[in-house]
Amino acid sequence: MACEIISTHGALFALWGKPTPEDMDRVKAALQVAADECGHPVVYITRVPVKAPPPDAAARARLDALMPGIVTVCSSYHVVLEGDGFGAAVKRGILTGMFQLSWRRKTFFVHATVNEVARNVGSEQQRAVAAMLELAAKRGLLSGEAPL
Repeated sequence: MACEIISTHGALFALWGKPTPEDMDRVKAALQVAADECGHPVVYITRVPVKAPPPDAAARARLDALMPGIVTVCSSYHVVLEGDGFGAAVKRGILTGMFQLSWRRKTFFVHATVNEVARNVGSEQQRAVAAMLELAAKRGLLSGEAPL
């Protein structure tokens, strides 16, 4: 299991290591449960630490297959792709470009830090995001290495 998942009312957080197709399925199922429990689409925040390896072809294919269902249960999707410098900025730009085409306008975001997420959600989602990030911080999921 290369993914740690936690949720609060209205938001879901995943810390990624090396993603597997099974992890993609777990995240999609958790997003569905979170949306069903609160009665509306949720804010999805995913943190990718600097040293997390990229997904292999099977994981990318599984994410592509699941994306239409993920879109329906997310009010916004925030990827925190950590790292400094030009290379990290280029990766964030490429990721943004790849996913913008399949998402509603202003619903897919790529950030350098988790602190940027709260500035990119609506006022009605601020409380859910704050609670989620507080819980993730308490569990040590906002810093450190990726899970194996």
